[in-house]
Parts: sequence; structure tokens; C-alpha cells
Amino acid sequence: MKFTFKPSPNYRTSQSTSGIMRDLTLCLLAVLLYAIIYYSVTYGIAHGLRAAGLAAVSVISALGTDAVYFKVMKKNVRTGILSSFSWVTALILVLISRIDTAYYAMAIATIIAVFFGKLVFGGFGQNIFNPAALGAAIIMSNFAGSYSADFTTGATPTVAAKAIGWMIPSGEFSSFITGYGSLGKMFLGQYSSTIGSTCALLILLCGAFLIWCRDIDWQLPVFYIGTVFVEALLIGFMHGAGIEYALFSVLAGGVIFGGVFMVTDPVTTPVTIPGRVLWAIGAASLTLIIRDKSNLSDGVLFAILLMNMLTPAIDKLFDGNQIKDAVKFRRTVLAGGAAFAAVTLLVGTAVTYKAPAAQAPAAGSGTASAAPAAPTFGEPLAMSYNFNANKTECSLESQEGTTETYACTAKGFGLVTNAEGSYSRNEAKVRIDKAAHRVISVEVTNFGDTTGVGDAATGEEALKQFEGKGLEDEVSLVTGATFTTRSIASMVQKALKISDGSAEASGSAAAAEFGDTLPMSYNFNANRSECTLDGREGDTFRYACTAKGFGLVTNAEGTYSNNEAMITVDGSTGKVVSISIIHFGDTAGVGDKAVSEEALKQFEGKTINDEVNLVSGASFTTRSIASMVQAALKEAAAEEGSE
Repeated sequence: MKFTFKPSPNYRTSQSTSGIMRDLTLCLLAVLLYAIIYYSVTYGIAHGLRAAGLAAVSVISALGTDAVYFKVMKKNVRTGILSSFSWVTALILVLISRIDTAYYAMAIATIIAVFFGKLVFGGFGQNIFNPAALGAAIIMSNFAGSYSADFTTGATPTVAAKAIGWMIPSGEFSSFITGYGSLGKMFLGQYSSTIGSTCALLILLCGAFLIWCRDIDWQLPVFYIGTVFVEALLIGFMHGAGIEYALFSVLAGGVIFGGVFMVTDPVTTPVTIPGRVLWAIGAASLTLIIRDKSNLSDGVLFAILLMNMLTPAIDKLFDGNQIKDAVKFRRTVLAGGAAFAAVTLLVGTAVTYKAPAAQAPAAGSGTASAAPAAPTFGEPLAMSYNFNANKTECSLESQEGTTETYACTAKGFGLVTNAEGSYSRNEAKVRIDKAAHRVISVEVTNFGDTTGVGDAATGEEALKQFEGKGLEDEVSLVTGATFTTRSIASMVQKALKISDGSAEASGSAAAAEFGDTLPMSYNFNANRSECTLDGREGDTFRYACTAKGFGLVTNAEGTYSNNEAMITVDGSTGKVVSISIIHFGDTAGVGDKAVSEEALKQFEGKTINDEVNLVSGASFTTRSIASMVQAALKEAAAEEGSE
């Protein structure tokens, strides 16, 4: 390897710098456009608009901060904005943020990133920290409670990996990766993470374009991503994991995005090539160390910020004639890289796989479950809180005198239903004193969130706080398990409302009247049906399905959402065994005619070549359900055909 001195891009002419920023902006916009399309197609137009809205808020905040600063400093505002390139910081910040980030949190983080991360140091080219990474750190550390529950998309791969100790043995990898399709789907960006970090293919193409245009030097992204892969591969080999674990470590989180768009920042990285190589190796090592040993699920941002602080020291270490001292610098890089790798591997020896704990069993199953972690209580949660995002359903199970027992289910941290091995709905038995309008007790019968984290909200102490509470009271959010606490509270609220007559129980659909026939081979593309395997016994497959019904896939609070069902199929005969509705998202009193027992029973024993009947007045909902049945039958046929 030949190390020679090369000036960093920020020392080129202003025209060259403008060209670099133009190319970088185009690449970031391409990644943003992909994210908007992905979220719109997968989760609905509201999610896509959310990504676009966050980008607009961040860019406007960045430009506004520049304008105010240059106005106060009595400089030409237009010239200052055009030479500050703060919109690049804004776009990167949005793309490394979650889709459920609050607009005000994004605005504040952007202002801090631009002003304190760049302008106070003298503006573009003078800052010591990567401004976007600084802004993301502000969101993570100060606005963790501001995320919007209306835009939850399920746990990211890094969160799921953190829950099991960031170690996935080869024998467990196939079941783990099912929640995200496959490594191939992760490479193509067909999963949810931070807004712009998922499509590795697009990001790598952007990186190749920027290298070809000589906008960035290849050493930083290649050594950063390559070191993450090699060190993860070695750690994996120590614990019985194969190459797929190393590939997952690179594809999950912000490694590839950070490698292309953040570690290549010429301002906050060393100016010499050997310095950049050592810097990249150090950033990669810190990424894995932070993932393995800290409370953070991903270590990219803080690894970059920590290495930013070491940039002056690394520059000083490689200060000298880059040609005459090439041999010495090469040895320094090898020694420094070996030291970073040794520390990372030493930390990696202590990494252990934490097998997911068994979910809490249904009442009366007689199976013991793992004891949840002790709760630490945080901010208050009003029982009058709007829990619409939890899509809660309760039905009266029994009544003795004034004591009513409700069987409830609600969305928690993850999707309402998801692939086997990941998240499912939380379920609970809620006992209410109808006369006093107070809670008697809460028992969680199925825990569907993150084991070791969310289950802190399901322990005896955490559930006991609901006893004696009414709709006008407050409970406490369990620290670190806020999604699960809200999920349980939503079920308690629903049970209280049904008991006092302010809400109707779920599952009381109107009788069905059948009309025209509907072939099961009908083209249901408009329903955007999706099914994931939820379990299998021999040739019997159980699928968790979701489909568009009368309204939009997702919409504003109080309107339509997806219909969701659990469908069991006999793969050997290609027939439907049973179907149950998990969530009804259409018009109450109209579409729910299609979810009655009689209406659903007509699907039993049907194949994809048969016909069913449209329920009169609920044709949209009938097609929605039929589309899920068709999707489940096709999935089962594919499973059988692959064996």
C-alpha cells in the first residue's frame, strides 16, 4: 500500500467545493426519494409524507439558522447560506433519524447541529464534530420521549440484535432474519430502520459515484466498512456464527450510510491518507464496541463523534513528509490498527447470545414464564391519554356481580402482527369494578414486545399501579418500556370505557347478508396484501396478514387503517383451515358485517380456485379479507413447492 499526501477536498477552490456539495446533495436526495417511496408503499402515504415533512422541516431550520447568524454577523445572507452548505447537514440528519421523530425535535436538533456544530467554530470547514452526528445525538439523548406513536414501524434490526446480545449463532440466524425477510432484502432496503440507512445497494452506488467524481477519497469508506465486516466475522467465528453474521453487522444500522456520507467528511477527518486509514479502522472498532457493550443498539454515530475528537491527535501523529516517512507511517497504521482490532476482539469474547425468553402464556396454560425485570418508574401517563395508535380491542369475558373481566389485545412496540420470532400484540385480562369504575387487577396473558426491555412493564409491581385507578387518574411510565406501558394502559382504558358505556366491546359485528360471488383468483393488487409466516406444524401454516380495506393503508387518527387477520392454511391440500380477524380498520356498523363468524366461515375449506360471496354493503371489507386469504394460500403453495 502506498501512502502519499493529498490535500483534503475542503482546501480546493470554491468552485470545486460547490461541485462536491452539489454531487453530495443529489445523492442524498436520491436516498431520501427512495425512503419516501418505500414508506409510502409499505406503510401508507402518511409515512411517506412524514419522511418528506421531516426533510422539509430540517432544511428550513438549517437555512433559517444560517440566515439569522449571517444577519447578526452583518454578512451577506445569500452568500453565507450558499457557502455554508447547511442543507447537506440537514439532509444527513433526517436520513439518520427515525420516521417517528417529532417535527419539533427535528427542528431543534437541526438548529443545534448547524449553530453549535458548525457556525460557532467559524462555519463550513472549521468545525471539529460532524454536525449531523451531533444533531442525531441530541435527538437520541434529549428527545427520546418525543417520538410519535402514530408512525411506529416495528423494531429495527439493530434493536432486535441488541435484545439478544448482538450475537446470532448460525443455528439461530435463519429464524432471526425472518423478521426482515433475508439478507438480500436488507441489501435492497426492504425493511425499516432509520429513514435513509436501509437501501445498501443505492447507498453504495452513490458512494461509487462520489468516488468516481473524486468528491470523496475511497480509503475512508472502504476501510471503515471493511473493518466492521472483518472484525464482526472474527467475533462471530469465536461464538459459532458464520459469515452471515458479519454481513448482517454491515447491513444493519448505519454502517454503510455512515461509511459513505459521514466518515468521508473531509473537515472532521485527518488530512493524510495513512491518518484516514487509521481513523476509519478506529471508527469501525468503536462501532462494534459500542454495539456490544453500551446501552445503544447501534454505535455508528457516537463512534464518529469520538473519532472526531481524535482527529487532531492523528494528524499530529502523521505530521511529516508523506513520501520520505512512508515506511514509518505504514508501520504506525499497522500497529494502531492492530491495537484497535485487539481491543475489539477482546470485548467480543465477552459477547453472549441471549435466547429470546418465552412469551407469557395464556391464562390457564400452566406454563411458567421468565420473570420480568424490575421496573423503574418515570414520567406520569394520564389514563385519559389518546391510545388510538395502539389499536386496542376488548371483549367482555365474564361478569360476577359488579366485577367484569375483559379480554384485551393491543399493539405494543412492534407491528400489530409480524414474522415469527419478532413482535406480536400484547394481551391482558383486565378486571373492572363496574360500580366504582375502578380497576381491580391486570394480568398480562401474552407479552409481544422486546424481552429483557419491555417486560419490565409486565411485572407484578408495574401492573399493581393500575389497581384502583379510573379514567381520571394517572399511572407512571416504566423507564425503558414506555411502549409496553402505553400498550397495557390502552387496554385498561378500553376496558374502563366499555364498562362505563362510553365505548363498545369488540367483536360484535352485524349479521352478514351475502350478495354477488367473488372468485378467489380475483386480482387484489389494490389491497396491497401482505402475509408473514407466524407458525407452522407439519403442512399446516399460520400467517399473519394485513391488507388495505375501505380507507387508506394508514391515515389520520380516527379514520381508516389496515385490516389484519390470522389465517391458517393446509399446505398439502391448498385449503383454508380457519381465519380470525385481529384488527378491523374499516367502517364500524357497515364493513364489520364481513368479519362476523358467519361471513368468515365461508372461507373455510376454500382453495384459490373457488368462490366466496361478497357481503352486501361490506364489499370493500370482503375483498380486503379475501385478498389476505389469497395471499396466505399463495405463500403456503410457495412453501410447499420449495420443499
